[in-house]
Amino acid sequence: MSQVLDAYQGIAELLQERHRQGLASDALIQTLGPATALDGIAPQSVDAVVMDPPYYDNVQYSELSDFYYVWQKRTLSDLYPGWFDDEVTDKQNEAVANPARDGSAKGAKARYEELMQGIFAESRRVLKPEGIMTLMFTHKSADAWETLTNALIEAGWDISACMPVESEGGYSTHQMNMASAASTIFIACRPADRSNRSPSGWAYEVRSKLESAVRECLAEFEVLKLNPVDRMIASWGRALRVYSEHWPVQDGDEEVPPTRAMQEAARVVAEEEVSRLSGGLVTVDDLDAESRLAVIALGINGLGEFAFDDALQMSRSLNFHLQQRNGNYRVSDDLVAYASAGDSERAAPLAIRGNKLRLFKPEERAAQRLEHPQTLWDLLCGLIVLYRDGGIVAARNYLSTHGKRDNAALRGLLKVWANECDEDDLRREALLIDYEL
Repeated sequence: MSQVLDAYQGIAELLQERHRQGLASDALIQTLGPATALDGIAPQSVDAVVMDPPYYDNVQYSELSDFYYVWQKRTLSDLYPGWFDDEVTDKQNEAVANPARDGSAKGAKARYEELMQGIFAESRRVLKPEGIMTLMFTHKSADAWETLTNALIEAGWDISACMPVESEGGYSTHQMNMASAASTIFIACRPADRSNRSPSGWAYEVRSKLESAVRECLAEFEVLKLNPVDRMIASWGRALRVYSEHWPVQDGDEEVPPTRAMQEAARVVAEEEVSRLSGGLVTVDDLDAESRLAVIALGINGLGEFAFDDALQMSRSLNFHLQQRNGNYRVSDDLVAYASAGDSERAAPLAIRGNKLRLFKPEERAAQRLEHPQTLWDLLCGLIVLYRDGGIVAARNYLSTHGKRDNAALRGLLKVWANECDEDDLRREALLIDYEL
């Protein structure tokens, strides 16, 4: 109740100055209709367009609204003639991705892009040449961001600024102890002037600028204390700003899609994250896919659970697949496996329960996988288990057997484990192993 009252008070304060000046209250106009056709608004007459668009497939607004609509129709239809003529809310013109309504995920993506492009084009028509459009967007899906960016660019906009702003409370019931995106990305756009713009080269022009922009934004975001998921999404915004400024972007004869810019941003974020967690002792290039995701998972929530969707998004951004593998398997550079928590042979590094993942502790991993490690993370788990069984001599022999006696990256992983695992006994054990090695 206090939040609702605060919101209404803030809105009322925006109008106080107009009342003091004796200006007519009818300067505030409220209309109902599709945003793809802003009838009655003259071209180039608007100073700013402020938009909080539908977040792709996150919420099916009209279907949820029907519950309220039927009651509002009974009580408000006489006050707002024409607003409640339909039996239920309009579904046809709703700009959301709804696979059930549009026949498939591909159809829903196309429909959302079509409607958003129409909305952005109409917004550009009514905006003054020096005007600005701002958006708020919260979504962890690369598909959602790609679709929104395509719609913006095709409608004639450049992204001029991006900044994460806190939009979810840390004690929100669907955010607490989760790695979900708790920040909304605030996007500012300007009408694009592409009359003299020629295609930009990805390899020699755009990629280096994009990398610099992402590294700069990560330094800026330090004060915001974003979780790794939010850092990833916020970096997409900066990458897409560079991309839109240079659009169209080409790599040879092929056009570069927005997802390429987002993948490059994800690579830079992963590099920075691994380097931060290890104190510069480990780089992304030192790690295989499973070890890379294990390190980032530690940084997200220690040994606690995190959302499967977060891991799925990171896997897509870093170009590998998440697959369930119960039992032993052979690893590859494009695969990260997870297993059921109750599986008797837990070769995979990740455990799944419902829609949550967590890292298996070393003692939970399959003995065969640790005896014949395939990844650096396997070696770390094997090292810890052997140290418990036979002390530092057994641990050294284990590393020597696998040719990793003086491996700097493995020592770096051990430090990450010590710094990020959230159990004091495990932390002390890791520090002691590192000291004795």
